[in-house]
This record gives sequence, structure tokens and C-alpha cells, in this order.
Amino acid sequence: MRNFVDLHCHSTASDGTYPPSELIVLAERRRLAAMALTDHDTIAGLTEAARAAEALAVRFVPGVEISANVAHGMLHVLGLGVGIHSPGLAKALEELLGARAQRNPKMIAKLQALGLKIDMDELLAMAGGAVVGRLHMAKLLQAKGLVPDVRAAFDRFLAKGKAAYVDKERLSPAQAAQAIHDAGGVAIVAHPVTLEWDNRSALETAIRHLRHQGFDGIEVYHNLHSIQQTRTFLDLAKQLGMLVSGGSDFHGLNKDDVPIGFPRVPIKAVETLLARIGCSTC
Repeated sequence: MRNFVDLHCHSTASDGTYPPSELIVLAERRRLAAMALTDHDTIAGLTEAARAAEALAVRFVPGVEISANVAHGMLHVLGLGVGIHSPGLAKALEELLGARAQRNPKMIAKLQALGLKIDMDELLAMAGGAVVGRLHMAKLLQAKGLVPDVRAAFDRFLAKGKAAYVDKERLSPAQAAQAIHDAGGVAIVAHPVTLEWDNRSALETAIRHLRHQGFDGIEVYHNLHSIQQTRTFLDLAKQLGMLVSGGSDFHGLNKDDVPIGFPRVPIKAVETLLARIGCSTC
């Protein structure tokens, strides 16, 4: 009997270190009932992962993670159960990838102005064909001995408010939810702790606003959430009649302190979500 799932994982298609097919194998070894691939701004790895899952017991959930504008903190949106042939989702992802393409050279230029000798060609080589992001910049800085580790790269240069940071264009929450719905998926507020709410009332207001803009659920279980925060998000999902989701946000060796399948997400906690996206047999 398989009792746990992981509905938030990243592969080499974005900023993870395992190819999509290997993620499926890892999920099978952990005896997970289901695993979702949710790469940043791309669905390029979904076909490979789906094929790898065909011969295994773990059920595959096709997904994506995209960024959206929010007044406070950071809003990421998980799309779970998405189809890969949706024109609406394809257009949204094209816009997001375009925003990244404009942002990356600006950040490289800022790093160069700070005296750090890196360039776009090196960054593209580091990404190896994946969607290029700040994590690749951090790894490049580390590889060249310009910072001791990835965390230092963010703390010194790449995090929001730091010297080399450049913001990027994002979808509105409603646009993000609509793109996911167009692809037949459900829109989930990813790791809601990053909304940076001041109190329970402010959190509830923020989530209610997102629900009115088309969001279907909340990622209750996540490695960033404390036990109390998990309880708060679970209570809020029940109160607002929203779906419950959860996952590790696994990135492989890029976040080696976060194993796949952690935190443990009980399949019973997400069975309504799974049924909604056609994975009721998980």
C-alpha cells in the first residue's frame, strides 16, 4: 500500500539536477503513490516523465510552476494535471520565458559591473539547455570561485534587493490561473509562506483574493512550512473550500537538504485534488 505523494518536483528542464525520467525512478524507489513534475515556466520534461512512469507503479501528475505578481512577498503558482497541448498555457509560458531572456543579460551586466568576470555564454553553458534562472548564475559564480557556495551568491548578489537583482515581468494571478485552467489543470498557491503575511487575518484576505481570481487550492505541505504553519494552511483550505496539495519542492543536488518525498504528504490529504485531475486510482 502506497500512502504518500510528492506533488512538487523539479528536473533538469528547469533548475533541478535529475532528468525527468530519473525523478520518476526516485519516486518509485520511495514507493510514492504519485509524483508531479512542476518545472519553472516549462513543460518540456513532461513527456519524458510520463513515458518513464508507464512501466512503474508510481502515478505521474503533469505540472508546471509559474510566477505571478503579488503586492507583498512572492507568489508562485503550481499547475497540476495540465495538458501539454494547450495553446493558452503555451502562450503564457512563452511570455514568461521571454521575460527571463530579457532579465538574464541585465543581471549578468550588473554582476560584471561589480567586477565579477562572467558572461552570458558561460551562463548558457552552465544551464545546459534548461530554462535559465538565478540558480544557474549562482552555480556559475561558485564554479568560478567567486563565491563559496550557492547560498552566498544569493545572499551577496542575486536575492531580491541585492546589487545584481533585476525583477522580471510576471503574469497576474488571474492570468496564471486561467492559463492553467485552459490546460485542464488546477491552480495551487505554492508554498504560501512566501506571501509574507503579517497575521492570520492578512493571510486569509490574501488567499480569499486569490480564490476569487481563480485559484483552486493551497500547497499546505512544503519543506519551508513549520508544523504550525501547516496547520494554519490546512485550516484555511478547509475554511475556504479549497483543495489541499503538498510536495517537497525537490531540486536534487541544487537543494541537497530537501529529499524527494519530504515532507510526507498523506495521499488521504490530497485525494480530492487527485480525483479532480483524474488521478483517483493513485
